[in-house]
Amino acid sequence: MKSLFVALVVAVLCAGCTLLASAPSRSLLEEADAKLGAADYKAASASYGEFVKADPGNAQAARARATQTALDRLLDSQTELDRVKRNDELPRLRRELAERQSEVDRLKAESAKLRADLERLRNIDLQTLPRIRK
Repeated sequence: MKSLFVALVVAVLCAGCTLLASAPSRSLLEEADAKLGAADYKAASASYGEFVKADPGNAQAARARATQTALDRLLDSQTELDRVKRNDELPRLRRELAERQSEVDRLKAESAKLRADLERLRNIDLQTLPRIRK
């Protein structure tokens, strides 16, 4: 009976230690979720990273890693979009597109001219070919 009591006390103490150990990581996860809800993506990503470092074996660690990865990609995309807007890259790309389009138009006109020349030469050959056979 005494050994059963000791085992029960040890089990309760271990369970209490486990609950105490996971409470801070749980608050980190709740903090990260709150920051995500408030659209503070950079801070939320950092909080998810802290949660995973603090408790990598937690059942929610996989969700935290996936959310952190998605937030990092979102932040990278926003940074790239800001860079494109800031650098006035869009007008440069539009100018290049206009230049390419004018080159295509010029080449189409040249191709049409060459086709007409080829057709004219073919007609000349067809007219002179019967004379050569005689």
